[in-house]
Amino acid sequence: MPDPPSISRRQALGAVGGAATGVGGYIAGVRSADSVPDWLAGRDCAPSPLATNPTDWPFPRHDRANTRHAPARAGPDWPPDRTWEREWPVGDVYELRPLIVVDGVVVALIEAAPQSVLLAISLADGRVLWRREAEDASYAQVCAAGGMAFVEGEVPDSPVRFAARSLGDGAALWTDSVSSHVPRTLAGGRLLAVDRTRDDNFAVTARDARTGVECWRAVHGGRPHDIAVADGRVVLPTRDDGVLALDPASGDRQWRSDAGGDTAAVVAGRVISRRFPGELRALSLADGAIEWRVQSEHFLEDGESDDGTRYARPGFEVGAVTPEVVVYALDVHSDYPSRLQARDLETGDLLWDVGPEPTPVEFHGYSRPIVVGDDLFAIRYARREDSEDPPDALLRFDVATGTERDRITFPADEYVRPPIVADTTLLVPTNLRLVAYT
Repeated sequence: MPDPPSISRRQALGAVGGAATGVGGYIAGVRSADSVPDWLAGRDCAPSPLATNPTDWPFPRHDRANTRHAPARAGPDWPPDRTWEREWPVGDVYELRPLIVVDGVVVALIEAAPQSVLLAISLADGRVLWRREAEDASYAQVCAAGGMAFVEGEVPDSPVRFAARSLGDGAALWTDSVSSHVPRTLAGGRLLAVDRTRDDNFAVTARDARTGVECWRAVHGGRPHDIAVADGRVVLPTRDDGVLALDPASGDRQWRSDAGGDTAAVVAGRVISRRFPGELRALSLADGAIEWRVQSEHFLEDGESDDGTRYARPGFEVGAVTPEVVVYALDVHSDYPSRLQARDLETGDLLWDVGPEPTPVEFHGYSRPIVVGDDLFAIRYARREDSEDPPDALLRFDVATGTERDRITFPADEYVRPPIVADTTLLVPTNLRLVAYT
């Protein structure tokens, strides 16, 4: 269960806020992250960790390590029952950011017309608990822990680009006017944000997640694309300057690898990182040494089609990593349909390959998969040019063999987004609604 908040610090801030409303950045109980001096906030740079429940989905990729791997007890029994569905209470949905679930609350950030919105929905019955207007949510992210939702996204008619909100009612607890260039995450009670500097460097800032008070700031070289936290490391992959591992308590560098990357997921002492185009690597979490590397091959000979069009190598869209396997969607940049594949975590050897022949559909793809116990879930997309499209379907596979176990098919007029699981519930969002199975 999430740790309780620091009562002494909360009481101190509450007392000062009540006595000096409108002073030092306090406005109606909300303050900016830098508005309170360290001595006034009781800064100790050792905040209590914000724990998360393994059966929740508190980060866009399930956990701080980006594994997209939930325990079996987080998912429903199979076959599941559809327990509720909720139409999105907005207009035209343009983009749906990854859902998160904490303490029975589903948080959804939707870019829609005429106004984007942040929603909190009851996991039990689909009721909308609260909503907040948002602006330009196309690159926004949400994570949550300890009764707080950390929302990267603009607040209309204000300079706010980030808000730490109460999970209970959506009230802003503290805000920031700076956007992070990679998703924010938590480490030891500190909220980590990445900001690019004017030169070829970036800064990592760690704030007390409950108050927003800055604990440390560290500047390093490169342009990070992602962030993961596991086993005493903060891992930041940069494409041209290697993968960087930092001390989560200080931001000091622990190691930098020779090989760069675009993404990072950490499991069993390894960092799994892909790099466009067409490379997948496993690095040692201890020192960044390369343990194995895979380069994809062209499905079209020499990477060129009959009409002379040239294609990049297929790309590894890493879905889930477990202590045994790495599962990904192989995004083939040609007329050849995409694949789902799994590789051995220790060796990188190909374990199985799933996908159709190029016909009878003109396009066939998969969402990035998730793993729940020994089940793998992914959305299958198929498109035809001259006739009705086959409906999108949620596919359930055996993660060890790639054998399809079951599927749920959706109406042909709905576009289905990647699912998540939490507290024995399977959540499947579409462009029209959110459907819950238990």
